[in-house]
Formats: sequence, structure tokens, C-alpha cells
Amino acid sequence: MLVMGTLALIATTQIVNCADPADKFTSLPDITMRTDSYSGYLKVTDTKSLHYVFVESKSDPANDPVIIWFNGGPGCSSLLGFF
Repeated sequence: MLVMGTLALIATTQIVNCADPADKFTSLPDITMRTDSYSGYLKVTDTKSLHYVFVESKSDPANDPVIIWFNGGPGCSSLLGFF
């Protein structure tokens, strides 16, 4: 678990500093995004990637902390808890 936590922290740092403009999305079905939002993959190894969704803070993106949301498990996506 420590390895996954470390990978998640590294991935989050990469997301915040290097969000690829190609990963930006502006809407979902029936939802218009009011902040910059990104969804893509971070390469961990040659054969593994981690999916991420990054949504900037609505109030002060330059100064607000980044929150990492983990939940899920077999049959449950972390996106369910996020939304």
C-alpha cells in the first residue's frame, strides 16, 4: 500500500504541474464545467498507466490545496464518490 500511496503522490504532482492541454474537457452530458478540468493517463511504467481526473478549485486555484480522492474497489469506481 505504501508503494501505491507514493505513486499516487507522484502522479498528483505530475498532474498539477503538467496537465496536458489535450486532456482538457469543458463539458459532460448535461453538465458544463465551470473550472479547468482534465482527464487523461499518466504513464507509470512501459506497460502501466494511471487514469486521472483533475478539476481546479472554483475559488482560488493558484493557492488552494490539491485534494486527492481515493475510494472504490472491485465493482466501484472512484468517480462515483467524486461526483
